[in-house]
Amino acid sequence: MLAGSATELVFITWNILLVACLATPMDANCCNDSGKLLAQLNTKARTVAAESCCTRCGGMPFCSLDSGNCYGSKRKDYYESCPVTVSCCAQCDGLPFCSPVSKHCYASKRKDYYTNCSSGVQPGPQPAPPLDPETLLSSVDSWMLARMRWTPDGQQLTALLKTYDGFDRHDAYDNALAAIYLTMRGKLREAKAILDFFIREMYAGTPQGVALNTDSLPSNRSQFALLIASYGDMDTAVDVGNNAWVGIAFARYAAASGSGCYALVAHDILAAIHHGRGCDDGLGGFMQRLRGHPQNTRSTEHNIDMKSLARMLHDEALQASAESFISSMHHEYSGGERAKYLIGTDNGEPCNANRNHWPSGFITDTTFWNVLADGDVNAPNGDGPQRMAKAMGSALQEVDATDVFEGHTYHGVRFTSLGSGIQWENTASAALAMAHLLRTYPQTLDADPNLRELVQQRLDEYRNSIKTMLSKYGFMYASVHEGGSDTGIGWTYFVKPHLAATAWAGMMLVHQSGSDVSVSEAGNPYAVPPQPVPYKVDALSESQHCIDIHNR
Repeated sequence: MLAGSATELVFITWNILLVACLATPMDANCCNDSGKLLAQLNTKARTVAAESCCTRCGGMPFCSLDSGNCYGSKRKDYYESCPVTVSCCAQCDGLPFCSPVSKHCYASKRKDYYTNCSSGVQPGPQPAPPLDPETLLSSVDSWMLARMRWTPDGQQLTALLKTYDGFDRHDAYDNALAAIYLTMRGKLREAKAILDFFIREMYAGTPQGVALNTDSLPSNRSQFALLIASYGDMDTAVDVGNNAWVGIAFARYAAASGSGCYALVAHDILAAIHHGRGCDDGLGGFMQRLRGHPQNTRSTEHNIDMKSLARMLHDEALQASAESFISSMHHEYSGGERAKYLIGTDNGEPCNANRNHWPSGFITDTTFWNVLADGDVNAPNGDGPQRMAKAMGSALQEVDATDVFEGHTYHGVRFTSLGSGIQWENTASAALAMAHLLRTYPQTLDADPNLRELVQQRLDEYRNSIKTMLSKYGFMYASVHEGGSDTGIGWTYFVKPHLAATAWAGMMLVHQSGSDVSVSEAGNPYAVPPQPVPYKVDALSESQHCIDIHNR
Protein backbone atom coordinates (compact mmCIF):
# COMPACT_ATOMS: atom_id res chain seq x y z
CA MET A 1 0.00 0.00 0.00
CA LEU A 2 1.41 3.44 -0.91
CA ALA A 3 2.33 5.73 1.95
CA GLY A 4 -0.71 7.72 3.08
CA SER A 5 0.59 11.24 2.46
CA ALA A 6 1.79 10.47 -1.06
CA THR A 7 -1.44 8.67 -1.95
CA GLU A 8 -3.51 11.59 -0.73
CA LEU A 9 -1.40 14.02 -2.79
CA VAL A 10 -1.99 12.02 -5.99
CA PHE A 11 -5.72 11.68 -5.29
CA ILE A 12 -6.30 15.37 -4.53
CA THR A 13 -4.19 16.61 -7.46
CA TRP A 14 -5.91 14.24 -9.89
CA ASN A 15 -9.34 15.46 -8.85
CA ILE A 16 -8.30 19.11 -9.29
CA LEU A 17 -6.97 18.37 -12.77
CA LEU A 18 -10.07 16.39 -13.68
CA VAL A 19 -12.36 19.30 -12.74
CA ALA A 20 -10.20 21.69 -14.75
CA CYS A 21 -10.32 19.48 -17.84
CA LEU A 22 -14.08 19.06 -17.60
CA ALA A 23 -14.41 22.87 -17.46
CA THR A 24 -12.48 23.18 -20.76
CA PRO A 25 -13.49 20.08 -22.73
CA MET A 26 -12.19 21.39 -26.07
CA ASP A 27 -8.61 21.80 -24.78
CA ALA A 28 -6.91 18.45 -25.50
CA ASN A 29 -3.57 19.69 -24.18
CA CYS A 30 -5.15 20.06 -20.76
CA CYS A 31 -5.75 16.33 -20.40
CA ASN A 32 -2.39 15.42 -21.95
CA ASP A 33 -0.51 17.68 -19.53
CA SER A 34 -2.60 16.34 -16.65
CA GLY A 35 -1.64 12.77 -17.53
CA LYS A 36 2.04 13.68 -17.55
CA LEU A 37 1.75 15.40 -14.19
CA LEU A 38 -0.12 12.44 -12.74
CA ALA A 39 2.63 10.07 -13.93
CA GLN A 40 5.24 12.27 -12.23
CA LEU A 41 3.18 12.32 -9.05
CA ASN A 42 2.78 8.53 -9.12
CA THR A 43 6.56 8.15 -9.45
CA LYS A 44 7.11 10.54 -6.56
CA ALA A 45 4.50 8.73 -4.45
CA ARG A 46 6.17 5.35 -5.08
CA THR A 47 9.56 6.79 -4.11
CA VAL A 48 8.12 8.16 -0.87
CA ALA A 49 6.37 4.85 -0.18
CA ALA A 50 9.57 2.87 -0.84
CA GLU A 51 11.54 5.12 1.51
CA SER A 52 8.86 4.62 4.18
CA CYS A 53 8.83 0.86 3.67
CA CYS A 54 12.63 0.54 3.73
CA THR A 55 12.89 2.62 6.89
CA ARG A 56 11.10 -0.19 8.75
CA CYS A 57 13.28 -2.94 7.31
CA GLY A 58 16.28 -2.57 9.61
CA GLY A 59 18.87 -3.22 6.89
CA MET A 60 17.09 -6.00 4.97
CA PRO A 61 17.61 -5.43 1.24
CA PHE A 62 14.06 -5.68 -0.14
CA CYS A 63 10.58 -4.48 0.81
CA SER A 64 7.05 -5.14 -0.53
CA LEU A 65 4.96 -2.00 -0.98
CA ASP A 66 1.82 -4.16 -1.02
CA SER A 67 2.30 -5.81 2.38
CA GLY A 68 4.95 -3.65 3.99
CA ASN A 69 6.99 -6.80 4.78
CA CYS A 70 10.78 -6.94 4.48
CA TYR A 71 12.75 -9.71 2.76
CA GLY A 72 16.31 -10.99 2.42
CA SER A 73 15.93 -11.80 -1.29
CA LYS A 74 13.93 -10.44 -4.22
CA ARG A 75 11.35 -13.21 -4.53
CA LYS A 76 8.85 -10.94 -6.38
CA ASP A 77 9.64 -8.60 -9.27
CA TYR A 78 7.76 -5.71 -7.67
CA TYR A 79 9.80 -5.70 -4.43
CA GLU A 80 11.59 -2.40 -3.86
CA SER A 81 15.34 -2.42 -3.25
CA CYS A 82 16.43 -0.90 0.06
CA PRO A 83 19.90 0.41 0.92
CA VAL A 84 21.67 -1.94 3.32
CA THR A 85 23.60 0.34 5.64
CA VAL A 86 23.16 -1.27 9.05
CA SER A 87 26.26 -3.12 10.24
CA CYS A 88 25.74 -6.51 11.83
CA CYS A 89 29.28 -6.82 13.21
CA ALA A 90 28.63 -5.17 16.59
CA GLN A 91 26.96 -8.28 18.02
CA CYS A 92 29.39 -10.84 16.60
CA ASP A 93 31.59 -11.19 19.67
CA GLY A 94 34.78 -11.66 17.64
CA LEU A 95 33.39 -13.85 14.85
CA PRO A 96 34.86 -12.58 11.56
CA PHE A 97 31.76 -12.53 9.32
CA CYS A 98 28.08 -11.65 9.59
CA SER A 99 25.02 -11.66 7.36
CA PRO A 100 23.39 -8.24 6.81
CA VAL A 101 20.17 -10.14 6.09
CA SER A 102 19.78 -12.41 9.14
CA LYS A 103 22.23 -10.56 11.44
CA HIS A 104 23.77 -13.95 12.29
CA CYS A 105 27.52 -14.23 12.84
CA TYR A 106 29.79 -16.83 11.26
CA ALA A 107 33.32 -18.21 11.54
CA SER A 108 33.73 -18.41 7.73
CA LYS A 109 32.46 -16.55 4.68
CA ARG A 110 29.90 -19.03 3.37
CA LYS A 111 28.03 -16.44 1.28
CA ASP A 112 29.48 -13.73 -0.97
CA TYR A 113 27.33 -11.02 0.59
CA TYR A 114 28.53 -11.63 4.18
CA THR A 115 30.14 -8.59 5.81
CA ASN A 116 33.79 -8.91 6.84
CA CYS A 117 34.03 -7.97 10.52
CA SER A 118 37.61 -9.06 11.09
CA SER A 119 39.37 -5.73 10.50
CA GLY A 120 40.81 -4.66 13.84
CA VAL A 121 38.76 -7.22 15.77
CA GLN A 122 40.41 -9.68 18.13
CA PRO A 123 38.81 -13.12 17.96
CA GLY A 124 36.55 -13.80 20.92
CA PRO A 125 36.10 -17.14 22.67
CA GLN A 126 35.09 -19.82 20.21
CA PRO A 127 33.28 -23.10 20.84
CA ALA A 128 35.35 -26.24 20.70
CA PRO A 129 34.65 -28.34 17.62
CA PRO A 130 31.58 -30.48 18.29
CA LEU A 131 32.34 -34.07 19.16
CA ASP A 132 31.41 -36.93 16.86
CA PRO A 133 27.70 -37.91 16.93
CA GLU A 134 28.09 -41.17 18.84
CA THR A 135 30.10 -39.46 21.57
CA LEU A 136 27.41 -36.81 21.84
CA LEU A 137 24.70 -39.47 21.99
CA SER A 138 26.61 -41.31 24.71
CA SER A 139 26.72 -38.10 26.74
CA VAL A 140 22.94 -37.75 26.38
CA ASP A 141 22.55 -41.38 27.46
CA SER A 142 24.70 -40.86 30.54
CA TRP A 143 22.96 -37.65 31.57
CA MET A 144 19.51 -39.19 31.19
CA LEU A 145 20.34 -42.44 32.98
CA ALA A 146 21.84 -40.50 35.90
CA ARG A 147 18.41 -38.92 36.46
CA MET A 148 16.75 -42.29 37.05
CA ARG A 149 16.01 -43.21 40.68
CA TRP A 150 15.56 -46.95 41.31
CA THR A 151 14.17 -49.00 44.16
CA PRO A 152 16.83 -50.89 46.17
CA ASP A 153 16.21 -54.06 44.15
CA GLY A 154 16.71 -52.14 40.89
CA GLN A 155 13.40 -53.37 39.49
CA GLN A 156 11.42 -50.17 39.14
CA LEU A 157 11.65 -46.40 39.40
CA THR A 158 10.71 -44.58 42.58
CA ALA A 159 9.69 -41.51 40.53
CA LEU A 160 9.66 -40.22 36.99
CA LEU A 161 12.71 -38.32 35.73
CA LYS A 162 12.94 -34.66 36.71
CA THR A 163 11.96 -32.15 34.05
CA TYR A 164 14.32 -29.44 35.34
CA ASP A 165 17.19 -29.42 37.78
CA GLY A 166 16.22 -27.61 40.97
CA PHE A 167 12.49 -28.38 40.80
CA ASP A 168 10.53 -31.37 42.08
CA ARG A 169 8.68 -31.52 38.78
CA HIS A 170 8.30 -34.72 36.74
CA ASP A 171 6.32 -34.04 33.55
CA ALA A 172 4.54 -36.88 31.75
CA TYR A 173 5.42 -35.40 28.35
CA ASP A 174 9.14 -35.07 29.12
CA ASN A 175 9.27 -38.62 30.44
CA ALA A 176 7.44 -39.94 27.39
CA LEU A 177 10.12 -38.30 25.24
CA ALA A 178 12.83 -39.87 27.42
CA ALA A 179 11.25 -43.32 26.96
CA ILE A 180 11.07 -42.79 23.18
CA TYR A 181 14.71 -41.72 23.02
CA LEU A 182 15.91 -44.61 25.20
CA THR A 183 13.96 -47.03 22.99
CA MET A 184 15.66 -45.59 19.91
CA ARG A 185 19.02 -46.15 21.60
CA GLY A 186 18.18 -49.76 22.44
CA LYS A 187 18.02 -49.12 26.19
CA LEU A 188 14.78 -51.04 26.59
CA ARG A 189 15.14 -51.81 30.30
CA GLU A 190 15.28 -48.13 31.16
CA ALA A 191 12.50 -47.18 28.74
CA LYS A 192 10.32 -49.95 30.18
CA ALA A 193 10.87 -48.64 33.73
CA ILE A 194 9.38 -45.26 32.74
CA LEU A 195 6.44 -46.94 31.02
CA ASP A 196 5.82 -49.20 34.02
CA PHE A 197 5.53 -46.11 36.21
CA PHE A 198 2.88 -44.81 33.80
CA ILE A 199 1.02 -48.15 33.98
CA ARG A 200 0.89 -47.96 37.76
CA GLU A 201 -0.70 -44.51 37.50
CA MET A 202 -3.16 -45.24 34.67
CA TYR A 203 -4.59 -48.52 35.96
CA ALA A 204 -4.49 -47.64 39.68
CA GLY A 205 -7.52 -47.88 41.93
CA THR A 206 -7.12 -44.27 43.10
CA PRO A 207 -5.68 -42.40 40.11
CA GLN A 208 -4.48 -38.81 40.17
CA GLY A 209 -5.69 -38.35 36.61
CA VAL A 210 -9.23 -38.46 35.24
CA ALA A 211 -10.93 -41.85 35.63
CA LEU A 212 -12.85 -42.82 32.50
CA ASN A 213 -15.61 -45.16 31.49
CA THR A 214 -13.77 -48.36 30.67
CA ASP A 215 -16.42 -49.93 28.43
CA SER A 216 -14.60 -48.77 25.30
CA LEU A 217 -11.13 -49.97 26.33
CA PRO A 218 -9.65 -52.76 24.22
CA SER A 219 -8.15 -54.27 27.39
CA ASN A 220 -11.55 -54.46 29.16
CA ARG A 221 -9.88 -53.38 32.40
CA SER A 222 -12.22 -52.26 35.17
CA GLN A 223 -10.39 -49.01 35.90
CA PHE A 224 -8.31 -46.61 33.83
CA ALA A 225 -7.29 -42.95 34.00
CA LEU A 226 -5.36 -40.68 31.67
CA LEU A 227 -2.27 -39.07 33.21
CA ILE A 228 -1.91 -35.66 34.80
CA ALA A 229 0.58 -33.24 33.28
CA SER A 230 3.18 -33.36 36.05
CA TYR A 231 4.00 -35.27 39.22
CA GLY A 232 5.93 -34.02 42.25
CA ASP A 233 5.15 -30.29 42.07
CA MET A 234 1.90 -31.40 40.51
CA ASP A 235 0.12 -29.91 37.56
CA THR A 236 -3.16 -31.82 37.67
CA ALA A 237 -4.39 -30.78 34.21
CA VAL A 238 -5.11 -33.77 31.97
CA ASP A 239 -4.07 -32.92 28.41
CA VAL A 240 -4.79 -34.90 25.27
CA GLY A 241 -1.38 -34.03 23.79
CA ASN A 242 0.65 -35.22 26.78
CA ASN A 243 -1.25 -38.51 26.89
CA ALA A 244 -0.88 -38.96 23.13
CA TRP A 245 2.89 -38.69 23.59
CA VAL A 246 2.69 -41.33 26.32
CA GLY A 247 0.78 -43.52 23.86
CA ILE A 248 3.50 -42.96 21.24
CA ALA A 249 6.13 -44.04 23.79
CA PHE A 250 4.22 -47.28 24.49
CA ALA A 251 3.73 -47.93 20.76
CA ARG A 252 7.39 -47.43 19.91
CA TYR A 253 8.54 -49.59 22.83
CA ALA A 254 6.06 -52.31 21.81
CA ALA A 255 7.42 -52.25 18.26
CA ALA A 256 11.04 -52.48 19.42
CA SER A 257 10.42 -55.20 22.02
CA GLY A 258 7.64 -57.10 20.27
CA SER A 259 5.46 -56.80 23.37
CA GLY A 260 1.75 -57.00 22.66
CA CYS A 261 0.94 -55.99 26.24
CA TYR A 262 2.63 -52.58 25.89
CA ALA A 263 0.92 -52.14 22.52
CA LEU A 264 -2.40 -52.81 24.27
CA VAL A 265 -1.74 -49.92 26.67
CA ALA A 266 -1.18 -47.64 23.66
CA HIS A 267 -4.50 -48.84 22.17
CA ASP A 268 -6.22 -48.14 25.52
CA ILE A 269 -4.87 -44.57 25.54
CA LEU A 270 -6.04 -43.93 21.97
CA ALA A 271 -9.51 -45.34 22.70
CA ALA A 272 -9.85 -43.37 25.96
CA ILE A 273 -8.99 -40.07 24.25
CA HIS A 274 -11.30 -40.81 21.34
CA HIS A 275 -14.29 -41.59 23.54
CA GLY A 276 -13.56 -38.82 26.04
CA ARG A 277 -12.56 -35.94 23.74
CA GLY A 278 -13.28 -36.88 20.12
CA CYS A 279 -15.35 -34.68 17.79
CA ASP A 280 -17.37 -36.03 14.87
CA ASP A 281 -18.30 -32.72 13.19
CA GLY A 282 -16.94 -31.40 9.92
CA LEU A 283 -13.62 -30.31 11.45
CA GLY A 284 -12.95 -33.61 13.22
CA GLY A 285 -10.10 -34.00 15.68
CA PHE A 286 -9.98 -34.02 19.46
CA MET A 287 -10.60 -31.49 22.22
CA GLN A 288 -7.68 -30.35 24.37
CA ARG A 289 -8.27 -31.39 27.98
CA LEU A 290 -10.26 -33.62 30.28
CA ARG A 291 -9.31 -31.47 33.27
CA GLY A 292 -8.00 -27.90 33.38
CA HIS A 293 -8.55 -24.75 31.33
CA PRO A 294 -9.21 -24.34 28.46
CA GLN A 295 -11.01 -27.66 28.16
CA ASN A 296 -13.11 -27.62 25.00
CA THR A 297 -10.64 -26.02 22.62
CA ARG A 298 -9.25 -28.20 19.87
CA SER A 299 -5.48 -27.72 19.82
CA THR A 300 -3.62 -28.06 16.52
CA GLU A 301 -0.51 -29.32 18.28
CA HIS A 302 -2.46 -31.94 20.25
CA ASN A 303 -4.11 -33.16 17.05
CA ILE A 304 -0.70 -33.51 15.42
CA ASP A 305 0.24 -35.83 18.32
CA MET A 306 -3.01 -37.76 17.89
CA LYS A 307 -2.51 -38.15 14.14
CA SER A 308 0.86 -39.74 14.81
CA LEU A 309 -0.45 -42.11 17.50
CA ALA A 310 -3.39 -43.20 15.35
CA ARG A 311 -1.11 -43.81 12.37
CA MET A 312 1.22 -46.00 14.45
CA LEU A 313 -1.74 -48.00 15.75
CA HIS A 314 -3.23 -48.54 12.27
CA ASP A 315 -6.43 -46.60 13.08
CA GLU A 316 -7.14 -44.94 9.75
CA ALA A 317 -10.42 -43.35 10.86
CA LEU A 318 -8.92 -41.51 13.84
CA GLN A 319 -5.84 -40.58 11.80
CA ALA A 320 -8.10 -39.04 9.14
CA SER A 321 -10.10 -37.18 11.80
CA ALA A 322 -6.97 -35.57 13.25
CA GLU A 323 -5.65 -34.75 9.76
CA SER A 324 -8.94 -33.11 8.83
CA PHE A 325 -8.68 -30.78 11.80
CA ILE A 326 -5.01 -29.95 11.16
CA SER A 327 -5.78 -29.11 7.54
CA SER A 328 -8.62 -26.79 8.57
CA MET A 329 -6.19 -24.71 10.65
CA HIS A 330 -4.08 -23.67 7.64
CA HIS A 331 -4.14 -19.89 7.31
CA GLU A 332 -2.46 -17.54 4.83
CA TYR A 333 -1.61 -13.94 5.70
CA SER A 334 0.37 -10.94 4.42
CA GLY A 335 -1.61 -10.98 1.21
CA GLY A 336 -1.01 -14.71 0.72
CA GLU A 337 2.77 -14.40 0.84
CA ARG A 338 3.04 -16.24 4.17
CA ALA A 339 1.23 -19.12 5.86
CA LYS A 340 0.87 -20.67 9.30
CA TYR A 341 -1.27 -23.14 11.21
CA LEU A 342 -3.53 -21.56 13.81
CA ILE A 343 -3.39 -22.58 17.47
CA GLY A 344 -6.83 -24.28 17.24
CA THR A 345 -10.45 -23.45 18.00
CA ASP A 346 -12.05 -21.32 20.71
CA ASN A 347 -13.04 -22.61 24.11
CA GLY A 348 -16.78 -22.81 24.78
CA GLU A 349 -19.26 -25.45 23.76
CA PRO A 350 -17.74 -28.89 23.14
CA CYS A 351 -16.57 -29.35 19.56
CA ASN A 352 -17.40 -25.75 18.55
CA ALA A 353 -15.91 -24.83 15.17
CA ASN A 354 -14.76 -21.23 15.82
CA ARG A 355 -11.19 -20.91 14.59
CA ASN A 356 -9.00 -19.10 17.10
CA HIS A 357 -6.65 -16.42 15.73
CA TRP A 358 -5.10 -15.80 19.16
CA PRO A 359 -2.30 -15.05 19.56
CA SER A 360 -1.65 -12.70 16.67
CA GLY A 361 1.90 -13.98 16.25
CA PHE A 362 3.39 -17.17 14.83
CA ILE A 363 3.16 -20.42 16.86
CA THR A 364 6.30 -22.46 16.21
CA ASP A 365 5.32 -26.05 16.96
CA THR A 366 2.10 -26.03 14.91
CA THR A 367 4.33 -25.75 11.83
CA PHE A 368 7.49 -27.74 12.61
CA TRP A 369 5.74 -30.59 14.42
CA ASN A 370 3.15 -30.63 11.64
CA VAL A 371 5.85 -31.14 8.99
CA LEU A 372 7.61 -33.79 11.09
CA ALA A 373 4.34 -35.74 11.57
CA ASP A 374 3.14 -35.27 7.95
CA GLY A 375 0.14 -33.66 9.60
CA ASP A 376 -1.31 -31.85 6.58
CA VAL A 377 0.05 -34.15 3.88
CA ASN A 378 -3.46 -35.29 2.89
CA ALA A 379 -4.96 -31.81 2.47
CA PRO A 380 -8.22 -31.90 0.45
CA ASN A 381 -6.76 -30.09 -2.58
CA GLY A 382 -3.73 -32.35 -2.76
CA ASP A 383 -1.35 -29.48 -1.96
CA GLY A 384 -0.54 -30.45 1.64
CA PRO A 385 3.26 -30.69 1.21
CA GLN A 386 3.34 -27.29 -0.50
CA ARG A 387 1.27 -25.74 2.30
CA MET A 388 3.56 -27.18 4.97
CA ALA A 389 6.67 -25.97 3.12
CA LYS A 390 5.25 -22.47 2.79
CA ALA A 391 4.44 -22.38 6.50
CA MET A 392 7.97 -23.54 7.30
CA GLY A 393 9.44 -20.76 5.18
CA SER A 394 7.27 -18.28 7.08
CA ALA A 395 8.35 -19.77 10.41
CA LEU A 396 12.02 -19.36 9.58
CA GLN A 397 11.37 -15.69 8.86
CA GLU A 398 9.20 -15.15 11.95
CA VAL A 399 10.78 -17.07 14.85
CA ASP A 400 14.51 -17.32 14.06
CA ALA A 401 16.63 -16.09 16.99
CA THR A 402 20.20 -15.73 18.22
CA ASP A 403 21.49 -15.93 21.82
CA VAL A 404 24.96 -15.49 23.26
CA PHE A 405 25.74 -17.64 26.32
CA GLU A 406 29.06 -18.08 28.11
CA GLY A 407 31.01 -16.76 25.14
CA HIS A 408 29.23 -18.75 22.44
CA THR A 409 26.71 -17.63 19.83
CA TYR A 410 23.76 -19.96 19.35
CA HIS A 411 21.05 -20.06 16.67
CA GLY A 412 17.54 -21.46 17.06
CA VAL A 413 13.83 -20.65 17.22
CA ARG A 414 11.61 -18.85 19.70
CA PHE A 415 8.48 -20.53 21.04
CA THR A 416 6.39 -17.91 19.23
CA SER A 417 7.12 -14.74 17.27
CA LEU A 418 5.82 -12.84 20.32
CA GLY A 419 8.41 -14.36 22.64
CA SER A 420 12.09 -13.78 23.26
CA GLY A 421 15.07 -16.10 23.42
CA ILE A 422 15.75 -19.48 21.82
CA GLN A 423 13.64 -22.37 23.12
CA TRP A 424 15.74 -25.49 22.66
CA GLU A 425 13.03 -28.16 22.66
CA ASN A 426 11.44 -26.46 19.65
CA THR A 427 14.82 -25.83 18.03
CA ALA A 428 15.80 -29.51 18.07
CA SER A 429 12.38 -30.54 16.74
CA ALA A 430 12.65 -27.81 14.06
CA ALA A 431 15.94 -29.35 12.92
CA LEU A 432 14.27 -32.75 12.62
CA ALA A 433 11.38 -31.20 10.68
CA MET A 434 13.67 -29.40 8.21
CA ALA A 435 15.68 -32.58 7.56
CA HIS A 436 12.39 -34.47 7.09
CA LEU A 437 11.09 -31.87 4.63
CA LEU A 438 14.29 -31.91 2.57
CA ARG A 439 14.25 -35.70 2.36
CA THR A 440 10.53 -36.47 2.06
CA TYR A 441 9.14 -33.50 0.14
CA PRO A 442 12.03 -32.12 -1.95
CA GLN A 443 9.63 -31.17 -4.75
CA THR A 444 8.14 -28.49 -2.52
CA LEU A 445 11.48 -26.69 -2.56
CA ASP A 446 12.36 -27.16 -6.22
CA ALA A 447 10.20 -24.21 -7.34
CA ASP A 448 11.82 -21.84 -4.86
CA PRO A 449 15.63 -22.09 -4.63
CA ASN A 450 15.65 -19.31 -2.03
CA LEU A 451 13.48 -21.41 0.29
CA ARG A 452 15.67 -24.47 -0.19
CA GLU A 453 18.75 -22.41 0.64
CA LEU A 454 17.05 -20.89 3.69
CA VAL A 455 15.93 -24.28 5.05
CA GLN A 456 19.38 -25.82 4.57
CA GLN A 457 21.13 -22.82 6.12
CA ARG A 458 18.90 -22.77 9.19
CA LEU A 459 19.14 -26.54 9.57
CA ASP A 460 22.94 -26.36 9.61
CA GLU A 461 22.92 -23.44 12.06
CA TYR A 462 20.46 -24.99 14.50
CA ARG A 463 21.97 -28.45 14.39
CA ASN A 464 25.51 -27.14 14.88
CA SER A 465 24.34 -25.01 17.82
CA ILE A 466 22.78 -28.08 19.44
CA LYS A 467 25.92 -30.15 18.88
CA THR A 468 28.02 -27.34 20.34
CA MET A 469 25.88 -27.17 23.49
CA LEU A 470 25.93 -30.94 23.92
CA SER A 471 29.69 -31.08 23.45
CA LYS A 472 30.16 -28.38 26.08
CA TYR A 473 27.67 -29.53 28.74
CA GLY A 474 26.46 -33.05 27.89
CA PHE A 475 22.81 -31.90 28.01
CA MET A 476 20.55 -29.19 26.64
CA TYR A 477 19.35 -26.16 28.54
CA ALA A 478 15.70 -25.22 28.13
CA SER A 479 16.95 -21.67 27.45
CA VAL A 480 20.23 -19.79 27.41
CA HIS A 481 18.54 -16.40 27.12
CA GLU A 482 19.14 -13.99 29.99
CA GLY A 483 16.17 -14.34 32.34
CA GLY A 484 14.83 -17.35 30.42
CA SER A 485 12.93 -17.69 27.14
CA ASP A 486 9.54 -15.99 27.32
CA THR A 487 7.01 -17.81 25.15
CA GLY A 488 5.00 -14.64 24.62
CA ILE A 489 1.83 -16.51 25.57
CA GLY A 490 2.05 -16.80 29.33
CA TRP A 491 5.04 -18.75 30.61
CA THR A 492 8.84 -18.88 30.50
CA TYR A 493 11.43 -21.64 29.96
CA PHE A 494 14.27 -21.51 32.48
CA VAL A 495 18.04 -21.38 32.06
CA LYS A 496 18.32 -24.90 33.47
CA PRO A 497 19.13 -28.37 32.17
CA HIS A 498 15.96 -29.66 30.54
CA LEU A 499 14.80 -33.23 29.96
CA ALA A 500 12.56 -32.55 26.95
CA ALA A 501 15.14 -30.42 25.13
CA THR A 502 17.85 -33.03 25.75
CA ALA A 503 15.64 -35.89 24.54
CA TRP A 504 14.73 -33.96 21.37
CA ALA A 505 18.42 -33.18 20.77
CA GLY A 506 19.27 -36.87 21.08
CA MET A 507 16.51 -37.80 18.63
CA MET A 508 17.80 -35.15 16.23
CA LEU A 509 21.22 -36.84 16.22
CA VAL A 510 19.65 -40.26 15.63
CA HIS A 511 17.59 -38.79 12.78
CA GLN A 512 20.44 -36.98 11.04
CA SER A 513 23.63 -35.82 12.73
CA GLY A 514 24.88 -33.75 9.80
CA SER A 515 24.16 -32.85 6.19
CA ASP A 516 26.81 -35.32 5.04
CA VAL A 517 24.90 -38.35 6.39
CA SER A 518 21.57 -39.85 5.38
CA VAL A 519 18.33 -39.22 7.24
CA SER A 520 17.08 -42.13 9.35
CA GLU A 521 13.35 -41.92 10.02
CA ALA A 522 13.96 -44.23 12.97
CA GLY A 523 14.94 -41.02 14.79
CA ASN A 524 11.62 -39.29 14.02
CA PRO A 525 9.37 -39.84 17.05
CA TYR A 526 6.25 -39.16 14.98
CA ALA A 527 7.12 -41.68 12.27
CA VAL A 528 5.83 -45.23 12.08
CA PRO A 529 8.54 -47.28 13.86
CA PRO A 530 10.91 -49.45 11.80
CA GLN A 531 9.28 -52.55 13.28
CA PRO A 532 5.45 -52.67 13.17
CA VAL A 533 3.41 -52.00 16.29
CA PRO A 534 1.29 -55.07 17.14
CA TYR A 535 -2.28 -54.72 15.91
CA LYS A 536 -5.07 -54.51 18.47
CA VAL A 537 -6.31 -58.01 17.77
CA ASP A 538 -2.80 -59.44 18.16
CA ALA A 539 -2.20 -57.47 21.35
CA LEU A 540 -5.46 -58.81 22.82
CA SER A 541 -4.35 -62.38 22.19
CA GLU A 542 -1.36 -61.96 24.49
CA SER A 543 -1.15 -61.90 28.28
CA GLN A 544 -1.81 -58.62 30.07
CA HIS A 545 1.03 -59.39 32.46
CA CYS A 546 2.58 -55.90 32.11
CA ILE A 547 -0.64 -54.42 33.55
CA ASP A 548 -1.39 -57.15 36.09
CA ILE A 549 2.03 -57.13 37.74
CA HIS A 550 1.76 -53.44 38.66
CA ASN A 551 -1.84 -53.49 39.88
CA ARG A 552 -2.16 -56.36 42.33
